[in-house]
Amino acid sequence: MPQATSEKQRTNVTLTAANLAAARELGLNVSAISDAALAEAVRKAKAKAWAEENAGAIAERRAWIEAHGAPLDDLQVLKTE
Repeated sequence: MPQATSEKQRTNVTLTAANLAAARELGLNVSAISDAALAEAVRKAKAKAWAEENAGAIAERRAWIEAHGAPLDDLQVLKTE
């Protein structure tokens, strides 16, 4: 999702001529679409980096839950098993 900000910066991007022509023909806002796609790519890259940085802690937590069960599991109202 794009950031809600009025600060814009000009940049150059290279697009295929056919895609640009089709977008213009359809009245699509190439800048807005590009910004949204870039924001999504940044979000995914940050999430991947976070998961990689925290993989050890996540594995430890999963191992602990496997060995001891989920905390407060005995108080769970809706049982899945």
